[in-house]
Amino acid sequence: MAPEGADERRIRSLLRRRGVGPDAEPQPVVPAPRDPDWLDRLYADEQKPEPAGEPAPWWTVRKDPAPVPAPVVGEQQAPGVHVTITPATPARPVSDRKARIRWWVLRRGTAAGVGWLIGLGPVVQRRLEESGQGAVGFALLLWLVAWFVAAKLLRFVPREAIPEVHDAADWAAHIPSATVLLALALNTPGALS
Repeated sequence: MAPEGADERRIRSLLRRRGVGPDAEPQPVVPAPRDPDWLDRLYADEQKPEPAGEPAPWWTVRKDPAPVPAPVVGEQQAPGVHVTITPATPARPVSDRKARIRWWVLRRGTAAGVGWLIGLGPVVQRRLEESGQGAVGFALLLWLVAWFVAAKLLRFVPREAIPEVHDAADWAAHIPSATVLLALALNTPGALS
């Protein structure tokens, strides 16, 4: 038989500790888990839950009081200290103001896109290019006129009757004013370069 090397000694030691072979070490006897009795239930009632008004912390470090299941032979149990990480709750819902701003940008942006597609945008852009230095003032004047006309047109469609029809009419009436703002934004020096 060949002389025994370090690997053979290490493997024999591992097998002996796991209870394999004639010279195995005796394994500790783990008692079977038992049903909780009245004393366990009494002490379980003393554990107070967190108050409902305070949010739970995102982390906790505690000793695990829960009964540990019986380990499989040869398997090591983790130490008694466990770190639990609770997923974060959303900070707060989106405010009404932010939601209204997003909705306004969405409606006016789509109206400006439609105005550009129907050919109103290039016409306004050419007029702004012809205006030269007074393009911003001319664009603001065009925007005010288009906005005033849209506000007057919306008087014919009352919001109380059918809100969806009023919203659609508001969107359609503001196509020219939104297109003027888009043309002004695209006409600013260095906007497309």
